[in-house]
Amino acid sequence: MNNNRPQPNRAPNNPSQGRSPQGSSPQGRPPQNRQPQGQTGTGGFKVSIDERDLMTGSLDMKHRAQPGQYSEPPSARNAAMTPKELRAEKRAHKKRNRVKARKNKRVFSIVWLCMVLLLSFTFASYLIGGSNDFFGANRRPGKVDVTIPEGKLTEEVLADVVFQAGLIEKPEFFWLYCKVRADMEDYAPGIRYQIDTDLDYEALLNQLMGGNDDLEVVQVVFPEGSTALQMANLLEENEVCTAEAFLNELNNGDYSKYEEVSTLDGTGRYYKLEGYLFPDTYDFYKGEELDSVVGKLLNNFHRKVDSKLREKIDESGMTLDEVVILASIIQAEAANTTDMFDVSAVLHNRMDFGVDYGIMNLECDSTSFYPYKNAKEMEELGNTLSHGNYDTYTFSGLPAGAICNPGLDAINAALRPNSTGDAASYLYFCHSDEGVAYYATNAEDHEYNKQMAGLS
Repeated sequence: MNNNRPQPNRAPNNPSQGRSPQGSSPQGRPPQNRQPQGQTGTGGFKVSIDERDLMTGSLDMKHRAQPGQYSEPPSARNAAMTPKELRAEKRAHKKRNRVKARKNKRVFSIVWLCMVLLLSFTFASYLIGGSNDFFGANRRPGKVDVTIPEGKLTEEVLADVVFQAGLIEKPEFFWLYCKVRADMEDYAPGIRYQIDTDLDYEALLNQLMGGNDDLEVVQVVFPEGSTALQMANLLEENEVCTAEAFLNELNNGDYSKYEEVSTLDGTGRYYKLEGYLFPDTYDFYKGEELDSVVGKLLNNFHRKVDSKLREKIDESGMTLDEVVILASIIQAEAANTTDMFDVSAVLHNRMDFGVDYGIMNLECDSTSFYPYKNAKEMEELGNTLSHGNYDTYTFSGLPAGAICNPGLDAINAALRPNSTGDAASYLYFCHSDEGVAYYATNAEDHEYNKQMAGLS
């Protein structure tokens, strides 16, 4: 065989096989002008474009699943499970529901129990309070005046009257008791009664029924700063009691049930209850019992020196008695309410750091004449009493007791001395006859002030 015979030209089965990078045929023939569908070319370059890229308009993506968002429908999931697996799934689901139900029931039971206990405690406390009020337990002794109003008297009206007078604390209980026990026709409207403050419901109704309308009522006004001696004279003038009997009651009467004076020691005091006989306007009966007269004064002090004021006294570091004694000096020395806070500043400064300047005593003239108001009163009344441990020119610190009965302004001034500006250093004060106040921080200025006030 002649192996040198030329072989015929055959195109490869794959048109792309054997092409050169320039696209010419392997035998050097020029490239054909045919182009594949969807391809365009310029010169020797070709660009391949997918037909889908030539489509226009928006694609519908609503059926296209997002990564992590695909959730197999329960029906499809259940269809893929065997009957055994389905039963196990149902049992697990029921178990989860039972556990959840038990937890919810337990929480509900706890909440319900708490509500029942709270309501029970509240109701029990309410009943106990009503029971104590019915028997008059823990009430302060004393007397108050009660007037039954004109017009038709009902249980509700009577309950409100005695509640406003401070004789009861639970008007609804008293109203119910009146419904069962009392006949409103037995109580005369327009009549003033003097009632004890520590009575039970039955005794209270009996006193209101019996009454003491035959006693004549007088009104007595005690100005702020009144002394026990002045009060005694006013009571005698209005025929309430004799001055001597009243003053004797202040020292010898048993008022240990009144918490403000229960621990007072009468040793060294002129009048044991001086300072606690609150100055105010009072209605008394002519010939009224002495314990009732004094009880009204002490009860009023208790009401005026309320819990808020007692908190301030506790915060001050002073005892109630010390505050009352200091307030009585402020009441006696100050020219007016504003002046009280500056007088208080001098007294506090003398007690706090007066010794640093050689000042040992308070040196207040008002204490020199007690139990009288001043020298003139002492002369008019015969100077029959000795001065004792009250004269602050002689004794250091506070007097043995209050020198008068102060009002609320003086008590507040005793708790809040002026501490602004020079007042923080005041050590001296004096007043002219017209009531003009002069203050000084040293003895030299004080002597000059006394000249200005016409005192030297």
